[in-house]
Amino acid sequence: MFERILVPMDGSDFSWSALEHAIELAEDEKDHIHLLYVVDERLVEAPFLIATATDSLLPEVHPEFVEMALQIQKKLQEQGEKILAQAKARCEEKGIPCSSEIAEGHVTRIILDKAKDAGLIVMGREGSGARWGGPLLGSTFEAIVRHAPVPVLGVQKEVRPIRRILVAYDGSDRAEDALEIAIALAHRGREIVLVTVDDGKKDRIGAYDKARQRLVEEGVIFTAVFRSGHVAEAILEVAQETESDLIAMGAYGHRFFLDIFFGGTVEEVMRRTTLPILICR
Repeated sequence: MFERILVPMDGSDFSWSALEHAIELAEDEKDHIHLLYVVDERLVEAPFLIATATDSLLPEVHPEFVEMALQIQKKLQEQGEKILAQAKARCEEKGIPCSSEIAEGHVTRIILDKAKDAGLIVMGREGSGARWGGPLLGSTFEAIVRHAPVPVLGVQKEVRPIRRILVAYDGSDRAEDALEIAIALAHRGREIVLVTVDDGKKDRIGAYDKARQRLVEEGVIFTAVFRSGHVAEAILEVAQETESDLIAMGAYGHRFFLDIFFGGTVEEVMRRTTLPILICR
């Protein structure tokens, strides 16, 4: 279905959970998994930043700082090789075609660049790079969600089989994308929980009926729920009530970039749920 799934690996528990989720999805149609480890340029450049902070009047960086940077780069490279070897072995064990790559640079930019050739990104909602997120961009995951050209599945540390998929549907193009993915997954033995929330801003019953009819035509197992009230609150309540394993929803990419994520339904659901979340935009 996805053909090529990009899985950024940093060695954290979250990234190993991402790999297991990617393997489960890839098993349906033997999609290719591309494993990516990024040597973070900010870690490599840290000694130079220290040198600058120590004495901004230094005419040149001392050799020891250069050596320190080279040692950091080497250790990160070795760590990446070890992580990718273990991840590749896990894919091969499950019979999933895979490839691996080490790249150096800014983590978010590298992931976004490699995502151009992928159909899905699966990554941890936290990881070793989250601490580098600033007050504006937030974590690496949040930055990827804003700019990724493909759907992004963010997972928690806990690995859980995906058997019931909650689709938050409002009739938008991105919600349609989320529904299409859920339908494809449902044809592989999973169930769908369709949720449409009337927040009083726009008539949603038409979109709800349209999605229900589509699910009937597809012949998949589903439950449909129509609620009124706060959108994020309703989504989270239904996810708990139905014991869903994954939340799939659309995000908007045509508004000012802060509105894409911060202050919106996607952000609230992502920050409050303990479930994996698939975001289409």
